[in-house]
Amino acid sequence: MDSPIIATLPAGHRMDRLFGVLYDRTPAAADELTQIEGIRPLEAAALNEKGVYCFGQIALWRHREMSSFSTELQIPLARVIDEAWVAQARDFCRRKTLAAHSEFPGTFFRSLTVIVCALLAGWLVVWMIGQGKNRPLTGVLAADITSIRVPVASRLSTVHVRAGDEVFSGQPLMTVENTEQQPQIEDCQRQLQEAERELKRLEAQATIDAEWRRRDLDADIAGVREHLAFLEGPVPRARTGSRSALRTRGVPATQVSLRTAVAGRTNEAGPSQILFFNGDKSTAAKSDTATATPTLPLTNSDPEIPVRLIAAPLDDLSQAATAPPEPAPALPANLVEDPESLRAELTRLEEVRSGLKTRIEDALGVSAIRERCSELAEKLQTLQATSTEITLASPVYGIVGQVRGRTGDHLQSADVVLRILHTDRRSVVVQLPTTRVHEMSVGQEVELRFPGNQIYRGQVVEVPLMADAPAESRETTTVVRVEPVGKIWPSVPIGCQVDVISSR
Repeated sequence: MDSPIIATLPAGHRMDRLFGVLYDRTPAAADELTQIEGIRPLEAAALNEKGVYCFGQIALWRHREMSSFSTELQIPLARVIDEAWVAQARDFCRRKTLAAHSEFPGTFFRSLTVIVCALLAGWLVVWMIGQGKNRPLTGVLAADITSIRVPVASRLSTVHVRAGDEVFSGQPLMTVENTEQQPQIEDCQRQLQEAERELKRLEAQATIDAEWRRRDLDADIAGVREHLAFLEGPVPRARTGSRSALRTRGVPATQVSLRTAVAGRTNEAGPSQILFFNGDKSTAAKSDTATATPTLPLTNSDPEIPVRLIAAPLDDLSQAATAPPEPAPALPANLVEDPESLRAELTRLEEVRSGLKTRIEDALGVSAIRERCSELAEKLQTLQATSTEITLASPVYGIVGQVRGRTGDHLQSADVVLRILHTDRRSVVVQLPTTRVHEMSVGQEVELRFPGNQIYRGQVVEVPLMADAPAESRETTTVVRVEPVGKIWPSVPIGCQVDVISSR
């Protein structure tokens, strides 16, 4: 058989007089015979059992092979002819032949030419579209950030969230252990002990001062009361506002010498007389209430020392009494013999005595140190009742952007341990050169190209009126902020670069 179809068959076939080309075993490249319309799976299995596996075998059938297989398959010959099994098999063989013998070099160059032309056309279209847009600017994706700080020096004991978690207001974020509380308790106890010792010392000193001051006041009060009773007694006294008149009434005085007094001759002065030495060297004179007695001469040559004998004042109603009257109590120099003044002074002294201890304690600072002891005791009680564990809760809603520290780390006061991002308030910050400031204005929509070539839209909301001059560059820039417009921006890390393209 010299048909070209037999050349496309796999090796290992043989010729049969009744059934044509057959295989004793399954060839390496067998075809799916059910692709021919009319051959069902049962008939395809029967053909495989007879050694028919390829379209080329059926395409070589003639009337004898068709008759033999129709008998073998127990189907009418007319069906094989009407369903055109041979024609369909030849068509499949032709397709396989074209695919196997296609001119690959010519097709490759043709495809390459088409690809190059398409790329050129696309580049031309992009270039034409780009003529209406400005050169891209590089911006940075930013968001409002809430920083969580440690209130006191502590140790991180538990972390409840991770970066990327969604948190709500009031949700616990971390638990730290206050490492300053125990030293504070010990310091407070030490201060309280020192304050209590100082309080005891001051109270003892105040008690001692109050005792001897109270005695002085009691003496002053007794003196004022006695003098007041003396002035308000049953016998009225002459009140001239001064005690000089009382002293000078009925005072007989006698001038005698010291030797005369020593010699016992002073008995002539009377029982109601006293001696007063005035230091005068002149002749002494003796006088009483009625007459004066002459001075007696000395028997030796010793100089005279004049002595004055003064009689004590007698009571107005008992001038003949042998005992002298009782003198009035002494008063402070700034007081007059006025009952009203004495009563006022008595009231003042009693008020001073009643508040003496309080005044002394205030002067020594006892009240202040007692208040300090109370404050320290309350503070110590509060510290001892306060738990050492502090829970840091989220103040706002947002996404955890960063967690600093691990369990067991020691933290200082005001250290930032966590940052919360407000994803609903994201924006793109662009450093716009002042030479291109005309390209953007407030309210203008721009194109944003996120990582992964994702295209979104944004709106310029802020263009400052002042420019910055970076130290490393001579070109001044201004910071432009762009907020979302349209569909929601993708979830990309805060701080990534975003290309900002504005239209001309």
